[in-house]
Amino acid sequence: MPTFRYQGYTSGGQTRRGRVEALNAKEARERLIAEGIFPRDVEPVGRGGKFDAARRSVLYRELGALLQAGLPLDRALRLLSENPELAAGAETLAAVGDQIKEGLDFSEVLGRQLRGAREDEIAVLGAGEAAGRLPQVCMELADHLEEEAGVGDQIRTALVYPAVISVVALAVLGVLVGFLLPAYDQLLAGVGQELPALTRGVLALGRWIRHPLGIGGLLLLVLLLWRSVNRLRCRPGGLISQRWYKVPVLGPALGSLARARFARTLALLLEGGIPLHRALETAGRATGAPGLVTACSEAAHRVSHGERLADVLMAVPVLCEDLPGWARAGEASGDLSGLFRHAARGHQRAWDRNLRRLLALLEPLLIVAVGLLILLVALAVLLPMLRLNRGLI
Repeated sequence: MPTFRYQGYTSGGQTRRGRVEALNAKEARERLIAEGIFPRDVEPVGRGGKFDAARRSVLYRELGALLQAGLPLDRALRLLSENPELAAGAETLAAVGDQIKEGLDFSEVLGRQLRGAREDEIAVLGAGEAAGRLPQVCMELADHLEEEAGVGDQIRTALVYPAVISVVALAVLGVLVGFLLPAYDQLLAGVGQELPALTRGVLALGRWIRHPLGIGGLLLLVLLLWRSVNRLRCRPGGLISQRWYKVPVLGPALGSLARARFARTLALLLEGGIPLHRALETAGRATGAPGLVTACSEAAHRVSHGERLADVLMAVPVLCEDLPGWARAGEASGDLSGLFRHAARGHQRAWDRNLRRLLALLEPLLIVAVGLLILLVALAVLLPMLRLNRGLI
């Protein structure tokens, strides 16, 4: 039964708002009037706020706990919509519950309604739902998202100091170039000597900053770049292409992350009884990299025609480094899911190590970049003076 959001008043003039289930808006109004509430606005619930990783972790963990307790999925979602920690997405959860009662698949509805959910999460939930292991899958997803949220907090904490230094330095340089160097420009113009190219470039930048549209154009450019990056981040693998895997330090980190996601998802699906070729294709989507998704889809087709998993993984970039060996060992021992789960833990630890290495390098790189900018401005100021001094001698 659909859920409607309402705002209204009691006979005593008190404001009331909330949600009510009804077949249509007319029936919702009649139910509210029967309860002594005179509705002003009655609207069907829609998509709520975006779910970040921490909030999705709470959702999956509590949903898994309720399902393990024996509650039906729609009832569990109804209870979660009343959770204060998920208040921003209460309408989304109510809408998901309504569509599940109509017979739709949970993973399909969640993929459409839950803002922020990644494709690999939806794929794993769909496989867990098909295998009858949705509570366990929800718990494992919650653990994984908590780890990712912790990594995100670590990154943000590590970037605070270099970000503050960079912003302050750029602000000081902007004021220096845009507002203090014009007097220097007039002084050099009175000398009548040709200025070095670096000095002319810095002074031109200062004139652009002083222009009424200069700062506005710069802010607009930053806003456009920010929106573009956010759009790419909303797409699974939007910021990841095959070229990134070849970048020193960054490439090994991304490779470890892709292999950890692939191995963990494949182990989870095999434990749920999903056929190997379907599990392989879904695990490819879980990597979040478009190139790997295509390669794993082709590998799944080859597996469905009788080829061994270890052989087809040798043709998949990034995954071919060590996962074929784990596949051979799993096929020989009969414990393919257990060995891939062990491989996933190893690659997760490798990702953590590589990430810490990246963060350790990022701070000095930012400081060096800011120092180079300061050096360029200093050279732009000193070169004309040195040339003038040489001319006087």
